[in-house]
Amino acid sequence: MRTRRVFILSPHTLLARGVETLLRGRRSLRVVGTETDRRQGMERIQALHPDVVILGGEASGRSPLADVSAVFKASPGTVVIGLRVGDNLLHVYQDSEVKVGNVEDLIQAIRQAGKAQATELRQGAIGAQRIGAARRPSFGKVEAGQSMELGRKQDE
Repeated sequence: MRTRRVFILSPHTLLARGVETLLRGRRSLRVVGTETDRRQGMERIQALHPDVVILGGEASGRSPLADVSAVFKASPGTVVIGLRVGDNLLHVYQDSEVKVGNVEDLIQAIRQAGKAQATELRQGAIGAQRIGAARRPSFGKVEAGQSMELGRKQDE
């Protein structure tokens, strides 16, 4: 299994360090950086090109999509996981850029997005069944919009 490089960006020091502590030592994960300052975090994300960026907590008055967009601009292809502590949810964002020349390009992108979401939901359900069969704790159910309830997950 390939090691996933993870960067944690959160304005909340305690949350950032807590997530870092929980992820350190996992066989399939390597935390490559943690930052509480958004500007410095984006610079480090651009330099490091991590596989995954975890955005922890909501910055006051900022839209989470603005931060997700900034990560995609700094490191195209990076998966962003938005951690919302208030309602105990994860939101997974994946970047894809398509040049649109006509309405058919837009329609094709909509169809592809639907196929990708259905595949991810099926894979999430299969993964949850396999993990459940092994009687290990899991993230729980995958909801529409690629959200997951938080919990504890063992490495496979």
